[in-house]
Amino acid sequence: MQISDRKRLSRIRQSLLELALEIQELIPVFAERSPFMKGTVYEQKRKCGKPTCHCASGELHGTMILSRSEQGRTELTTIPSGHLKDFQVLTERYKRFRRARARLGQIYKTMVLLINQIEESRRKES
Repeated sequence: MQISDRKRLSRIRQSLLELALEIQELIPVFAERSPFMKGTVYEQKRKCGKPTCHCASGELHGTMILSRSEQGRTELTTIPSGHLKDFQVLTERYKRFRRARARLGQIYKTMVLLINQIEESRRKES
């Protein structure tokens, strides 16, 4: 094995180790016990329809909504007053979980490619 091949193999191994460390950083997200909720919280603005209401002149009414997809259909739920922060925390935990899961999938794909490169480099030709 030439020096350039050894350097390349060393870089591949280092990349593999860095990815393994990144996986360790993701594990606490999966091990967390706090509940989460699928969905997105946002403010929905609309007119009420009363001709004398301030919304008729452009100042719309705002309602906080939880939007989530269930079996291919979007479900909108009005968030009760006083519970906005709870819903925001729950949905943010869900997003964090999903991002970590997606990143884990990317890491594993990359690791398999690197391991294949290591195998190819170490395989002796007969």
